[in-house]
Amino acid sequence: MGGSADKGSGDFTDQGVIVTASCSVPASNPAGVTVTGWDPTTWERTVSRTFTVPAEAVVAEADDVASPLVELCADNFPGVGTSEEGPRAVAATRLRQLFDKDFSRMAVVLVDRETEATGVGYVDTSGKLTRLSGEQGEDFADAPREENAVFAQDGSAVWFTETDSSDRVRIASRSVSGDHAATEQGSGDGRYMDGAGLALAGDPVRGLFGKEVRVSHDGRRATTFITGRGFNVADVPQRSALFKVGGAKAAGIPFEADCYPYGWVDDVTVLCGPRLDKADDPERRNSFWTLDTARLDGTADLPKGALGDPIIPATDRKNTVRAISADGKQLIFASLQGTRLDFFVSATSPGATPKKITAGSADKALSVGDVLEWR
Repeated sequence: MGGSADKGSGDFTDQGVIVTASCSVPASNPAGVTVTGWDPTTWERTVSRTFTVPAEAVVAEADDVASPLVELCADNFPGVGTSEEGPRAVAATRLRQLFDKDFSRMAVVLVDRETEATGVGYVDTSGKLTRLSGEQGEDFADAPREENAVFAQDGSAVWFTETDSSDRVRIASRSVSGDHAATEQGSGDGRYMDGAGLALAGDPVRGLFGKEVRVSHDGRRATTFITGRGFNVADVPQRSALFKVGGAKAAGIPFEADCYPYGWVDDVTVLCGPRLDKADDPERRNSFWTLDTARLDGTADLPKGALGDPIIPATDRKNTVRAISADGKQLIFASLQGTRLDFFVSATSPGATPKKITAGSADKALSVGDVLEWR
């Protein structure tokens, strides 16, 4: 499974491409991750690369080690059925950051099956594994627990977290060059943060440890779910931090906004859908709308004019955003009606008319795995 597949010798263009990632976990062969570029006008496959997952890489929840790769490969094991909820929502930032900017390398968490020590590294499309963490020392100490491996987009380093026996989380990085020594970037109390992951933002890069972190286009803001407070919007802090009560400063999204944040339309505007199965407001039932985060004042009240009008008509369909264009003017969503699954493209402006995507290859592109990026 090493090497590229199909048009794998090509490059991912800087614009006009939708990038998807899917995981295959056969019963007897190594797991593989395939990253594919699609032309969003014709739905032709333009480039595809496959990464062979090393045997020592963490790929299953049973390993009890946090890694975006585990999330990507969920529901792909032999005998595991597909979700009845339809395709996944547009990927959180950490899934995109499994890979460097040009999708030539993929970050992995590596586990010693005997000691359960974990470290980080990366694999390229030729199947070559590069270990960045050193061997465990012989001193009487806890086994290293490096996890949540993600790539700096310039490819210079793999970032990770390490949690000690008192639940203190350390955010650190290892350069892909030199001696790969760990550089500490920040730390904090990780209690009550089960299910959190690591995402990177800003320039210089900072690590953000939290749940469902989605970073804005300019890297200055992020949405995140904070236990005890619900969904929040935070300015990216000056140094790496944890998104939790008492951690990085964040403004709660008012309950009245009924906003599950799918991602960013621009540097300050979030694309929302209902938090639960459908909105209480009948005009917003299974629709989408925008939220101007610049208007949030940190109170529980929804500021006037912060919430946009419904984008698509209210229906009984279950709709899930799969992708948001780089300019924020379009979205692609999956629409489930009974057992029938269709895909639509729509403007992100209120009152838009969704257009069904009829190309047969679009179903193949959008119904499996995750959409990482729409450049």
